[in-house]
Amino acid sequence: MTDHRYFIITSHGWSASNWVAHALNMHPQIICTHSARNVQADDPKLQSNQSLRQHLKQLHMGYLSRQEGPIDEKYAHIESLGDAKLYGSVHLLRLRDLPVLHQKYGRSRNDYRVLNLVRHPVHLVWSGYGQFKDLFRYDINELHWTLGKVLDISRDFVFDLADRYELYLGDYENLAFICAACILGSLKLDVDALKQVQNIPALNYKGHVQMEKMTSEPQTLEHTIETVSGGSLTASPEYLQEVYALGKINKHRKDSQRLTAEKRYASFTPWQQEAFNFYLKHFQLRPYYTEFGYDLAFLPE
Repeated sequence: MTDHRYFIITSHGWSASNWVAHALNMHPQIICTHSARNVQADDPKLQSNQSLRQHLKQLHMGYLSRQEGPIDEKYAHIESLGDAKLYGSVHLLRLRDLPVLHQKYGRSRNDYRVLNLVRHPVHLVWSGYGQFKDLFRYDINELHWTLGKVLDISRDFVFDLADRYELYLGDYENLAFICAACILGSLKLDVDALKQVQNIPALNYKGHVQMEKMTSEPQTLEHTIETVSGGSLTASPEYLQEVYALGKINKHRKDSQRLTAEKRYASFTPWQQEAFNFYLKHFQLRPYYTEFGYDLAFLPE
């Protein structure tokens, strides 16, 4: 018998997942990987544009394998990275992947504590907009996949939007924002999977954590470590001080303004607000993210 423990922090992405993975990997008794590449989060520049371009094929393979292969198999790789008491990942898997993997491969041998990392939808879309403005320049697979979702879900809406606001849909910045807003549909896939995840043997779902608190409140990271380790690990003051001295890493947004969600939404152009509102309503996300503790009162019903 092993005394190793395992956790899965699910996340859509664009939610400081690289920061969280890197912070957890800094703990002396934790090995943590990040993203579909399933690589150890020991480099704060892991998700930089230079790194993404360098490892693009590996990343694409990771995307395709998220719903292939047992979870235990993915974690065997994490265990091979070194000795630790706690092995985990952030953004390797999303909530929507877990029921698929359980259906395909049955009960996992290991038990996993699962925590879902979330972010305010307004900030998430703005971050995604920033990343897509970089990513679409070199990752034509991502452009193809995401634009396909836009056309499948909302073809009539986007052409009508373009007519009313005299937008060129192929304009790089316009396309990046529309695609980022449409990705709200991925959040809906995750919340729809939640009830299934809660009923899967070997998965101990522990709720959600807001990235805004994780990156700014040491007590949230401390509580997260206690949660995912089942109380077997703690966070020392020295460790927490080192983590929060990191500051921000891998920032996707293209400005230096630190705005509230309400002010960020107010900074959107009218057509951007309409696009955001359309997808938020289309995917019926308001009640879920209100339940997660986010203020959406400033958004139109």
